Amino acid sequence: MNEEDYLTLVTETLHQKIKDITDKMSGNDKDIEAMHDYFWENYAEFDEYGYEIYDNSNALKSRMKEQAEYKRERLQYEKMLYAPYFGRVDFRYDGEDTPEIYYIGIANLAKDKAADPYVCDWRAPVSGLFYDYDQGPAEFLAPAGLLQGEITKKKQYKIKNGKIIYVLENEMNIDDEILQQALVEHADARLKNIVTTIQKEQNKIIRDQSHRILAVQGCAGSGKTSVALHRIAYLLYHNRKNLSAAQILILSPNSIFADYISRILPELGEENICEMTLDDFAYHMLKEYGEAEDRYDEIEKMLHEKETDDYKQSKAYLEELNGFILSLEWELLNFRDFHYKNIEMKESDLSGMFYEKLADVPILSRMEKIGEYLIDAEETLRNKNMSEEEKQEIFDRLNKMYETRNLLELYNRFLKESGRKPLPPSDFVLRYEDVYPLLYLKYAVCDLPKRSEVKHLVIDEMQDYSYLQYVLLEKMFDCPMTILGDEVQTMAGKRQDVLKFLPKIFGKDVHCIYLTKSYRSTYEIMEFVKGLSGEKGVQAVARHGEEPRTISCDTRDAMLERISVDIAKETEADTIAVLCLDAESAADTHSGLQRMMPERAAALLTKDSMKFEKGISVMPFYLAKGLEFDVVFVPDLQTYTTPLHRQALYINATRALHRLRLYRVDVQEK
Repeated sequence: MNEEDYLTLVTETLHQKIKDITDKMSGNDKDIEAMHDYFWENYAEFDEYGYEIYDNSNALKSRMKEQAEYKRERLQYEKMLYAPYFGRVDFRYDGEDTPEIYYIGIANLAKDKAADPYVCDWRAPVSGLFYDYDQGPAEFLAPAGLLQGEITKKKQYKIKNGKIIYVLENEMNIDDEILQQALVEHADARLKNIVTTIQKEQNKIIRDQSHRILAVQGCAGSGKTSVALHRIAYLLYHNRKNLSAAQILILSPNSIFADYISRILPELGEENICEMTLDDFAYHMLKEYGEAEDRYDEIEKMLHEKETDDYKQSKAYLEELNGFILSLEWELLNFRDFHYKNIEMKESDLSGMFYEKLADVPILSRMEKIGEYLIDAEETLRNKNMSEEEKQEIFDRLNKMYETRNLLELYNRFLKESGRKPLPPSDFVLRYEDVYPLLYLKYAVCDLPKRSEVKHLVIDEMQDYSYLQYVLLEKMFDCPMTILGDEVQTMAGKRQDVLKFLPKIFGKDVHCIYLTKSYRSTYEIMEFVKGLSGEKGVQAVARHGEEPRTISCDTRDAMLERISVDIAKETEADTIAVLCLDAESAADTHSGLQRMMPERAAALLTKDSMKFEKGISVMPFYLAKGLEFDVVFVPDLQTYTTPLHRQALYINATRALHRLRLYRVDVQEK
C-alpha cells in the first residue's frame, strides 16, 4: 500500500471512530436524562434505607464518567485527523523473514480492540525503536520480555491538515531535517510537545521507570521541562491503574511558567496536573503568622545588594536548629499531676510516657497522644463515647503543661539563644530567609503527615532550592520524583550544584542524568552564551542565524527609542521579550516603550501575573526562567555589574531562539 493510500485508510478509520463515539455519547446523553427524570419522578417512593438512591446515584456517576471518557477519546481522534502519525519503523524480529511495519503517532489507533494498530502511541514499548535506533540491530522491552531484531527502514513524515507535506526516508536517528524544521519555527505562548523530535538521550529519561528519584541536570535549551512533562504522560500511559493526573504535582517557579506549560499534557491526551510553587505551600502552612516575603522579594534585595542571610538556608544553620529542637525536650514542659473528673495520671507516669513510649513522636504532638490514650481508657470504662467538650478539655489541660506551643515564640527563643536578633512582634512581614526555618521547625515539633495524595512529584529549576528546602521536601513527600534544572542558571551570585547533596537527603536511589546539547538557540547565540558562563561542555545544534548585537546609546531615552525601532522591524516574530534586571527597571522600560510606540501593546509581567501571551512581553529576568522567545532585547547592559547580575544576563540571553540584542547607555544622564 502506498503512502497516500495508507493515510486515507487511517483517516477513514479516524472518521469512523469519531462517528461511533458521537453516537455512543448521544445515546448516553439520553440515558442520563432518563435517569434524572426517573430519580425526580420516583424520589418519594424510594425505600427508607436509601438503597435505591445509592444504586441510582452510582449508576448516574458511572454514566457520567463514561461520557467524560468518550469526550476525551473523541478529542484525541479529532487531533489525530490533523496529523495522524509522524514516523514509521520497519522491524524484522529475529527468526522472521519479513519485517513488521509500525506507524508512530500521538495516540494508538486500531479498527477494533483485537486488531493490530494502524498507529502506535509514541509511548508504546515498540515506539522506542523509532527514537533510540538507526537502521540495523535493535531491541525493545515488551510485556512479553526483551524482543530483538533489525530495523530495516525508518521514515519521518510531515503531515498537515490530513495531507502529506513530505516523507523522509533516512538512516539517521531523528535529527537534521525534521529537527531543524522544528527549531526554526516561531515560539508560541505555550510550550509545545516534542513527540516528533524526541532525541535518544531525552527518550531515555522519558521512559525511565527503574529509578525512584530521577535528577536531570541539563544546559539551557536542552528540553528539560518538555522531557519531564512527556515523562509524566508516559508514566500515566503505563500506570493507569495506580496513577492519575490528580496524583501528580509539579513545583514550578511561578504562575507565568505554569500557564506556559499548561498545554502539553492535554495535547498528549492526558489531563493537566496540579501545580504550585513551594512558596505558596509555605505561606499556606504559616498563614497564621501573617504576611511573608517570597523568593522574588529576596532576589530583588540581592540585586540591589541589600542585606540577606543565605546562611539560614544552609546545612549548618539546620544543624543549629536541630540542636535547639533537641534541647526543647527538657526545657519546654512543666509536668504535674493530671486530674479531670475520674481521670488521673501521676506526674511521673506522664513524663515516663512522654519521654519513653512517645519518644519518636514530635514534641508538640505528644500531649495529644497522651490525651488520646486517656480518652480511650475512660471510654472503655464508661462503655460509651465521651463528649467532644470533655475531650477538648482534656487536651487543653495537657497542653497547658507546655511553656508555649507558639512556633514564632519558639523560633524567637532559638534566635535569641544563638545570639541573633529575634523577629519583631505582631503585624510584621516575615523575611524570606526565616520562612523555611520556621516551616522546618513546624515539621520538626508537630506530627504532620506526608502528602500521601501525591504519587509523583516534579521539581523544576532544582538549582534554585536550598539545602533546607530539600530537607523539607523529603519530610513532606514520600513518592517518586523527577527533579530537573541547570546549575548554571542559579539565581544567585554563586552557583549551587544540588546533585552533590541530594543523595544525602533522599538516599542512594537518586539517579542523575546530564543533558549537554542545547536545541533552543542558534549556534551564534550559544557561542555568545558560552562566553558569559565559561561552560565548555555544552553542544549547540548547528542552526545558524544572526550574531548577537550590542548597541550603544548616549541616553536612556535614545536606547528606548532604538529598542522600539528594532521591535517594529520584527514583523514575523510571534514572541518578543524585553528582559530587564529587576522589577523597577522592567516597569520603567515598559512605560518608556509604550510612550515610544503607542500603536503596539506590550505586556508588563510581574510576580503576580498569571498568564503568558504572544506579542511583546516586558519582565525582570527571574520571571523568564523556563520561557523562550523568538527575539530577546536586553536593555541597560551597563547596569549588569555583580556576579548575580551576570547570572541574570546569562538567563536573559539563553531565552532567545533566533535573535538576541543588547543595549547599553554609555553616557549617563545628569
